[in-house]
Amino acid sequence: MRPISLSAIRSSKAFILITICTATFTDGFISGLVTPVFPFLLREQKLVPEKDIQISTSILIAAFALADFFGAPLCAWYVDRSKSRPIPWYIGIFLISTGTAFFGLANRFWMLAISRILQGFSSSILYTVGLAVLVDTVERDEVGQWMGTAMSANNIGMILSPLVGGIVYEKAGKMVVFAIMAALGAIDIALRLLMKESKENSPMEVKVGNIPRRAASPAPPPVLENREGLHAQSPESPRLDPEASRLSAQELLHHPSITTLNSSYTSTKSETATNTPPSSTPSPSRRLPGILSLLHSPRLLAALYGCFINECIVTSLCAVLPLFVNSAFNWSSLQAGLLFLTIAIPAFAGPLAGALADRLGARWIAVAGFLLTAPSLILLRLVDHNSKEQVILLCVLLTLAGTTIILFLSPLGAECSFVAEEESKNQNMDLYASSFSLMNCALAAAGLLGPLAAGGLEQRFGWGATTIAMGVLCVSGAVPCALATGGKRVDAMEGEHDV
Repeated sequence: MRPISLSAIRSSKAFILITICTATFTDGFISGLVTPVFPFLLREQKLVPEKDIQISTSILIAAFALADFFGAPLCAWYVDRSKSRPIPWYIGIFLISTGTAFFGLANRFWMLAISRILQGFSSSILYTVGLAVLVDTVERDEVGQWMGTAMSANNIGMILSPLVGGIVYEKAGKMVVFAIMAALGAIDIALRLLMKESKENSPMEVKVGNIPRRAASPAPPPVLENREGLHAQSPESPRLDPEASRLSAQELLHHPSITTLNSSYTSTKSETATNTPPSSTPSPSRRLPGILSLLHSPRLLAALYGCFINECIVTSLCAVLPLFVNSAFNWSSLQAGLLFLTIAIPAFAGPLAGALADRLGARWIAVAGFLLTAPSLILLRLVDHNSKEQVILLCVLLTLAGTTIILFLSPLGAECSFVAEEESKNQNMDLYASSFSLMNCALAAAGLLGPLAAGGLEQRFGWGATTIAMGVLCVSGAVPCALATGGKRVDAMEGEHDV
């Protein structure tokens, strides 16, 4: 049995998938770990006046989302033009390392702000490049499953990290929080450095089904360099004189049989070019920029809106739920953090939802997810006083919401890759990075707007109005999804055309 080389392990499917999923978990965990720490850190280290603590905390949270939002299209713009994924991948490693170091060394507010900005840019690169690599690595009928795994890993990290951050900071202080960030980041960085994208999945290739093709085919080699072609000529083609095989290279160039063969090849090539209809692929001068061409797809817009809704719901609950249970049940931060396990544990089933969408199609799985999640969110308004029954009702409703919300995140994340595949063929260029950059922008916008909107509604109109708003938002995602999202029949037809 031949030993497996280190290079083969680094470029293996299993190692690449482990690396991407670890990176998405680390991104979600690090971004959420410091969220509950900021108010106490600003106060204890006197980094800002007492009256500015709330606005300063909001600025630090928003800085990550804004950097994430603007960094994704910039990264996609670079990848579209340079066709290079390793360079932004390594830039992302540098940014997450520097951002973590800034947090550990921070003794000024601006240092914390720079830390968040660098981490936000790192996150944008991870989703733009990392998910494109993931899609290139797996088979087409596995995209939903592995997209669900990667996105669930991020959700789990984002939901669990505030609990860990709050407990660790309260018991051990800032430097232990920094140590956790550094240790988890070191594992992530080590895997990213070791990962080697396989040559078969080069970004210069555009996938047609599962068969990659080059974005621009090179010209046919000369007859003299294509020795196999000399033995595979049609009966009408002139034969090569056997005596020519004994001549030198210089003599061979002037041999009559070679001259005849080249003339025949040139004539056949010219005739083929004349009879071949013009390609439908748009010329580079008329081709829309990658992101703009994708934004013309209703199918992609529906998927982006669904991803936006998912992130809005998760971040909104993270923003308002701890304060609600504190006022309703007099719970501490530890009890409030443990409550998020009701949402985080069902997220482990994300790959199953993705696999189900791979088999049955994304459309009705996602629509069912929207319609099943909305009632659980709206019924949360029934929890309005302190009793054992109310606590049980809250936990049951959150568990139901956490179980059904995964039904639209995984399928719609896979939809982004399918639209990128279709547009890559139409535009004759690799648009996976652009597609995932748009998805990242949707997630970043939701991470910024969701908590602000939910917090404002809860403060002005109360808990009941906030839960109704979340439910209505969830229902609104079902309409564009039902109208534009690809189903099993559509995808099957596309697969037939690709063959």
